[in-house]
Parts: sequence; C-alpha cells; structure tokens
Amino acid sequence: MSAFTGRRRAALAAFAVLAALLLAVPAGAAACGESAPPLIKSASVSPSNLPWDGGTIVLTTEVESDCGVEIYAEVDTSGGLQWSFQMLPTEETVNDDLKTYRAEIGAPANYEEEPFTYQFSIRALDAFEGNREMYAGATELAGEPPPEISSATVKPLRIGSGGGGVTISADITDNRSVTNAWAAVMLPNETIKDVTLNPVSSSHFEGFFKAPANPGATPQQYSVVVYAEDESGLRDWEEAGTFTVSPLTGLLNAWTTEGSYFGRVAVGSTATRTVAVHNNGGPKTQPVEASIATSGAPFSIQGAIAGKVDFTIAAGETKTFSVAFSPTSTGYKTGSAIISRTDGAQSSVAVSLSGQGVAP
Repeated sequence: MSAFTGRRRAALAAFAVLAALLLAVPAGAAACGESAPPLIKSASVSPSNLPWDGGTIVLTTEVESDCGVEIYAEVDTSGGLQWSFQMLPTEETVNDDLKTYRAEIGAPANYEEEPFTYQFSIRALDAFEGNREMYAGATELAGEPPPEISSATVKPLRIGSGGGGVTISADITDNRSVTNAWAAVMLPNETIKDVTLNPVSSSHFEGFFKAPANPGATPQQYSVVVYAEDESGLRDWEEAGTFTVSPLTGLLNAWTTEGSYFGRVAVGSTATRTVAVHNNGGPKTQPVEASIATSGAPFSIQGAIAGKVDFTIAAGETKTFSVAFSPTSTGYKTGSAIISRTDGAQSSVAVSLSGQGVAP
C-alpha cells in the first residue's frame, strides 16, 4: 500500500468517526404499533464527478413514514472502505410523514493515478423495525494527473560529420512538483542514453547532448523522447523529434570567375558575373546539399526561387551560378553571394560583390 493510499484511508476513517459523532441522534422515535415500512421515494448524489483534489459530495433523499424513522447513508468505496452515518431531516418537510433528508461529506484528494469511487445507498429504519434501502448513486474522484509536457524540441536538427552538441528542451507543468525531467536519446545502434533536463525557469527545462563524430558514409539519426516525473511518481512523456549527424564530407569554397566587380552599369540595366562553388572532398566523402543566395538587391541569383537556388554537389565537383547586378539608383553598391550548407558542417561561404550604378 502506497503512502498516499494510507493517507487517504486514514482521512476517510477519521471522517467516518467524525460523521458518526456529529450526526448521530437518539433513537427516541415514538412507538407506533404495527405499521407499513418506510418508503424511500427518491435518493440522489451530487456531483457524479470530482477533480483529483477532492470536494464536497451532497446526498439527498425523500422518505415517507407514519412511524418514527431513522435514515442512514451507507458508503462503499473502491478502496475497500465502508461506513455509514445518520442523515437528519431538513426544513423542507412536505408533510408530517414525508420528509427530506440531506447530508454532505468531504472527499479528500486522490493522490493515485487511478480514479477513486464512492457509492452510496440510503437505508430507512422505523421504530417497528421496518427496513427499506435504495441505491442513491456514485461519485468518481479523478486520479491525480501526471506532469504535462509540451513544446519538446531538439536543436539543431542536423550537425556536421565531426559531431557536436544539441540542446533538448521542453515545457513541463504539474499540480505538485516535478522531481525528475530527462530525455532518452536513442543512438544509431539502438542503445539509450539518458540526459538530465534542468529547470531554467519555473516550467522550462533544458539539457545538452554531445553526439560523436560520424566516420561512416551514411547519415546517423538520433531520436529523442522527453520524460517528466512528479513527487507522486506519476510520469508523462513527449517525443522531441530526431536529429542527424551528417556523414564525412568535404568543405565548400567559392569565387567569382570574372572578378567580383560588375563595373559601371546603367540604372535599369543588368550585368552578370559567374560564381563557382567547389566541393574539395575526397573519393570516400559524401555529396553536400547546399543553397546559394545573395545578401539582397541590387544583386540576385538568376533562376532563384524565394531568393535562393538549392543544389547538391559531389566530392570534387564544381558548380557555377549566374549572379545579376541590376541597380535601381546611381552610386557604388556592395553585397555578397552566400553559400549555406544544409548539414551545418561549416560556416556559410561568402563571395564579395560590387558594382556602380550610373545614369542611363
């Protein structure tokens, strides 16, 4: 039996004793001779559901009897506890024989993950030993919710063949306190590495994982799942995604084949230059995925979509791209062509560009 189950049993047992002391009344019902047994006309319980942290349960019943009568509520819980207590009439008396009875009980918090149920029956006993019983209903107390994890992420999603660090983060909230937060990183060989996530604010947690270099010829993929546990031992999880360590590749370099200065170009006209990109990888290295763009107008990459051209370049290969200079005003202009790798294995390569806009 867990500590929380023991705590709830103690609370319910204490309540049962208290209810008996507070609600019991003398059985001094007047003798009335032979009589019909009491009639329970209605019995109800409200509400039918309560949150995990408990609340008040209300029992109501209407009983008709022409003889002195005592009304008891009998409680049966999913935890195996049973007790009863006497209900007293309210001021809502219909007539001398038909009376309304009402009682309230306090349901303590449920620190277990599973719901906890209270079932109620009403028993009426008159002075002539008449006995009637009616099921009143049930109230389910929700289980304590586990920690809630959201926005679990891993960044960056791709690192170079030399390996490097990724940051794993998540937002974690709980009704109680979060005692453990960690990420399970599945390595390419399907072993698991646990990474502790530390709080950086009241609800945001972060951890760091360093992936080793990838000496192979294919990408290595890692998957990440974030877990959280509270002081009740309740646990939740959320997938943070995957990241990839690129295979061994060469480095990219770039230059302009006719020089980076476009010369004097009339406003409204266009001049072009060629930018060459080379992959200096050896025969055992993998192709590189990259893109080329410019720093902005008046320079642009011809054939660009959304300002850039994506390409794949094999080891030892050189690719060329046309860069346009289209001045819209006079004066000396500068910019650059920028080559960015998808795998982030090296910093972006920039090629300087310049030109002068002159009057037509």
